[in-house]
Amino acid sequence: MIKYLQLLLFLFLANHLLSQTGIQTTGGSGVDNLVKNVFLKGNCKNVDNIRFIGNEQISLGEFSNGTEAIDFSEGIIISTGDVALASGPNISIDSGFGFSDVSESDPDLSQLATASLFDVRGIEFDFVPLDNQVEFRYVFASEEYCEFVGSEFNDVFGFFVSGPGINGPYSNNAINVAKLNGTDVDVSINNVNHTLNQTFYIRNELAHDALACELDFNPTLHEFIEYDGFTIPLTATIPVIPCETYHIRLVLGDVGDPILDSAVFLEAKSFDLGEKGIFYANVPGSDEPNAYESCVDAQYVFARDEGSNINEACVIDFEINPESTATNGVDFEEIPLSITIPPGETEVILPITLIEDNIVEGQENLILEYTYDCDCFNPIESELIINEIPPLIVNLDNQIACANQSSLIFPEILGGVAPFDFLWSTNETSDSIEVNINESSMISVSITDRCGDTQVAEANIGIQNIPTASMMGDFDLCEIQELGIPIQLEGRAPWSIIYSIDGTPQTPIENIDSNPVFIQTLSEGLYELIAFNDASCEGIVLGSTTISNSAIQIETNVTPPSCIHISDGSIEITNVQATSPYNVSWNTATDNDFLIENLGDGIYTL
Repeated sequence: MIKYLQLLLFLFLANHLLSQTGIQTTGGSGVDNLVKNVFLKGNCKNVDNIRFIGNEQISLGEFSNGTEAIDFSEGIIISTGDVALASGPNISIDSGFGFSDVSESDPDLSQLATASLFDVRGIEFDFVPLDNQVEFRYVFASEEYCEFVGSEFNDVFGFFVSGPGINGPYSNNAINVAKLNGTDVDVSINNVNHTLNQTFYIRNELAHDALACELDFNPTLHEFIEYDGFTIPLTATIPVIPCETYHIRLVLGDVGDPILDSAVFLEAKSFDLGEKGIFYANVPGSDEPNAYESCVDAQYVFARDEGSNINEACVIDFEINPESTATNGVDFEEIPLSITIPPGETEVILPITLIEDNIVEGQENLILEYTYDCDCFNPIESELIINEIPPLIVNLDNQIACANQSSLIFPEILGGVAPFDFLWSTNETSDSIEVNINESSMISVSITDRCGDTQVAEANIGIQNIPTASMMGDFDLCEIQELGIPIQLEGRAPWSIIYSIDGTPQTPIENIDSNPVFIQTLSEGLYELIAFNDASCEGIVLGSTTISNSAIQIETNVTPPSCIHISDGSIEITNVQATSPYNVSWNTATDNDFLIENLGDGIYTL
């Protein structure tokens, strides 16, 4: 039995570890976000009216870590069941999640299906292309492989596109662009499998199915993905007219029954509307796009869109946003409104040379905006800030230090243009220095900004005695009460202290500006100072305080009278914890002692 349990544990751990190496899926991102921010390539988000068909909660998700299995690192997954099924390892010949045994309909999938449809799921949206061709990459996968190839149980899918210039047999004259690359063959289980169009198919069946399909068992991808078979990465290509509005339906469904799942993987950033490239403002040597007249010029970097044909020239048109406050040819040397990236080059630089006009104008800006052949829902733009050179001002405050203790010295810089060069009188070149001195000294620093302005500042470093913090006296708590333990401080505010209770460090008290300071406490124990600092020095801690609890504690032993109207009861006070001398007083005005006797029925108050 122990060996059997150990084997089960090993198999569980092995499957868990294997599942971490393959495709991982997450849901809940929302179809709008997935289409715009995961599927769509580029900055022009010309998509609208996004809708999910079916149960979005578990049938739609985002996948990652898919390179080993399907050659896509990440993207969107649409499933006829639960997207979580995609995660490997492949341990079942018939995995699936059926939503219903009631057949469904779809105007486009019904033309492809060989039997009733179940679990129809998909995404649809409108899009406005920027070029004459739109494309994206995908993989179709299914648990129907390989044992149901050629049967009526063949799950179907399609990418149905309708719009200007398109005339096909599907709803709204749509065409299906889910075709084998370079052919007019629909991608389906019956068209792409282990016997037909094998170069487009990847086997992943288990031994049971391999035997049923008369195939050699070759488990190369089991650890990465659950589905028993899937296509190689395929490209869907859509011929379009730029600036017109088109509609696409990415739909799949179970056929014949709702049992075994199928899925479509859409590669991230592959839905390409035809954007040519990107650009951004850049100031060499700076992380921010801030340029300065007569000192720091700038540039715009124009780069090809990822995946574009590098062997062709790429022409990028742009315009100056009318909200720009800097004027072309006045505040900077005139620039063209079109630029060409030559064949073989990935990017080109447009210099922005600023003109010194000796006019105080304040901060200005230049905003370049991508020009598309049609309106873009959110066109890409990039802003460059143009500044006048602010005068460099350097302050170095006089400081007090403790002898033979390190003190950090740093200047205050106002204005100037970063980056700055530092040269201290100690020959150090950092932006701050630590000094360890035992007598008063003078420190100076020379600072030069990027535009060559240099300012010198100096400070006197005085010496003070090492301060102390003192905690004295012991206290008794006669009952639960708030007590303030006084601590006398020396040196200069602000102070900080750290103390402990019975050896346990407490939360530091910082920015103390009054002397003495009181530690508020409600508990007994040994209070000790651990550390103390004033404004400049690490100080010395002295003394400790013990808080004792002297509250009265008693127990009583009551003997009731033996009978009604008989006075033979008694009350005795026992286990007394109190500090003598003490007084005992009863409401009976008899014996004021720890034991009162000859008591009848009644209420007795101590």
